[in-house]
Amino acid sequence: MRLSTLLLSSLLLAAATGSSQNYVEGNVILVRVGTGLEGLTNTGSPVFLDEYSPTGTFVSQTVLPTTVNGANQILVLSGTATTEGMITRSLDGFYLTIAGYNRSLGLIGSLPTTTSASVPRTIGRIDASKVINTTTALTDFASAGSPRSATTSDGTKFWAGGGTNGIRYFTLGSTTSTQISTTITNARVVNVADNRLFVSSATTTYRLGQMGTGLPETAGQTLVNLPGYATGSGSPYQYVFFDLNATEPGPDVLFVADDTQGILKFSLVGGTWVANGAAGIGTDTYRGITGVKNPLNNEISLFATRKGGTGSTGGGELVSLTDASGYNASIGTPTINLLATASANQAYRGVAMAPVGMFLPVDLLSFTASKTSRAHVLAWTTAQENNTSRYIVERSNNGQVFTPLQTLAATGNQLYNNYQVEDAKPLTGNNFYRLRIEDKDGSVRYSKMVRLQANISGGFNVWPNPVTAGSGIIVQHPVAKSKAVITIYTLEGKMLLQYPVPAEAVQTSLNSGLLQAGLYRLLYTDGLQKMSTQISVQ
Repeated sequence: MRLSTLLLSSLLLAAATGSSQNYVEGNVILVRVGTGLEGLTNTGSPVFLDEYSPTGTFVSQTVLPTTVNGANQILVLSGTATTEGMITRSLDGFYLTIAGYNRSLGLIGSLPTTTSASVPRTIGRIDASKVINTTTALTDFASAGSPRSATTSDGTKFWAGGGTNGIRYFTLGSTTSTQISTTITNARVVNVADNRLFVSSATTTYRLGQMGTGLPETAGQTLVNLPGYATGSGSPYQYVFFDLNATEPGPDVLFVADDTQGILKFSLVGGTWVANGAAGIGTDTYRGITGVKNPLNNEISLFATRKGGTGSTGGGELVSLTDASGYNASIGTPTINLLATASANQAYRGVAMAPVGMFLPVDLLSFTASKTSRAHVLAWTTAQENNTSRYIVERSNNGQVFTPLQTLAATGNQLYNNYQVEDAKPLTGNNFYRLRIEDKDGSVRYSKMVRLQANISGGFNVWPNPVTAGSGIIVQHPVAKSKAVITIYTLEGKMLLQYPVPAEAVQTSLNSGLLQAGLYRLLYTDGLQKMSTQISVQ
């Protein structure tokens, strides 16, 4: 017998108890469908985000809404649709994104067969403090099909893919979206990496590819299969990229959860993705995968879901494994560790690393990283330090796992404050930096990341261009003389931002978080020469 509405509401309220603390960086977020008290059905089941430590210790659970609350809509999933419930982490690391249905529990009729006009497809955005935003409910996405996945670059711009209607672009709070490509209409997992949009599928000639260039927002985009990746076989779902080879710009190692072949490993060699073997077995039906790189030894820790149930009793396992083989080396036969098993009448779906941090505080005016011949120089400017205790510069080689580098006490001045530290021994390859800002009341905030990019050409270059709002702008320039600065102007000539460049710097990384979408002029000058270019912020 179906649970009464009152009993179910009480159950979900009890399940949410104890989940008010922030997600812990480095933990794993698992999508679980079903309460366990009744069988799963295609008419709708509640969705939970279960947090686990890397060793499999249960930490918390977050319940996605089953009732409308103001502008926030319902987000449930079909209990028996194994293609649904894929979850992604945003490009900036601050959000999780998941797609579902905006329909109350207990109604009749299979959810995947409903039209999106009658049952809008809800997009859920969840931040590190477990604030759930479900104000986005689309009436033109995955109509008469499953809403399988969604992703975001910065919490405001989103892409989604499902069983019908192709890849869609939209913004937070939208009710309609733009179909950006007709290459395929049946998609599985959309995700963003390296400021690019990727899509997995199992259509006739597409398996895993890049959609357009950059992060496209308009119609007419083309999906291109990753070079070397098989186009006519396999069944890929979630995937995760890493950067292991300093001589290859951008991500160069790829792991894919394939529900017919296991966990597949690939390396980018000379522009082609080369297969490096598989872990696990195809009959275990791997569909979810995420992971992190250990900056000390470059080992990859992977977390995956498998054996997700298709029937009313559910099923699924959360597992982990480590790949220490490195770039373009066989994954071999790593030990697969069982971390958690779904209880009866529950099903495991997608998995993602926990979101981190918060937005730039209003008192952090700038944060830059510059490369000189002797060190990386991190500099930041603040104002109105009413409650700030100290700043901790953190470093990472993958933009996911950070370690403390240096700590400075806040000066406490009400006007402008300038800080600078040096990283005299930067990591080999790419270096990501961020600020951990600790307040006197114990609260913690994080800046957006800045990145110093290895292996980009000399001269004067700005990369990437266009840039996503809130992400890093890397400026390659001549050796900076004294009083070198980078200035950003509107096209009408109004100065907006100015960043000092340390002496001897040859590369400076800025954050575009203070710039709205639009076109700007970036000028580098050191008193002897001026170089400029137009940049586009999307």
